[in-house]
Amino acid sequence: MEDNWSIVHETDKEYKAVIIREKLAEEGIQSSQIDRKGSEINLFIGTIEIYVHENDVEKAKEIITKHNEL
Repeated sequence: MEDNWSIVHETDKEYKAVIIREKLAEEGIQSSQIDRKGSEINLFIGTIEIYVHENDVEKAKEIITKHNEL
C-alpha cells in the first residue's frame, strides 16, 4: 500500500467489505482492500482492511459510521 493511504475500517466479513467499498464509491471515494485472512485452510482467521487516500479519511469514516448505524 502506498504511503498516502490510511486504513479506515476492518472486518472479518467479505460481504461487509464489499458493501462499505460500494458506499464509498457512491460518494466518489476510491478505496482499496487488503485481505489479511490466512491460507485456504484458515479462511476464517484474520481481517479485511479497507484503505482510502489520506485526504478522504474523515469523510470515509463518516460514511462508514452512518452506514453502520442503519
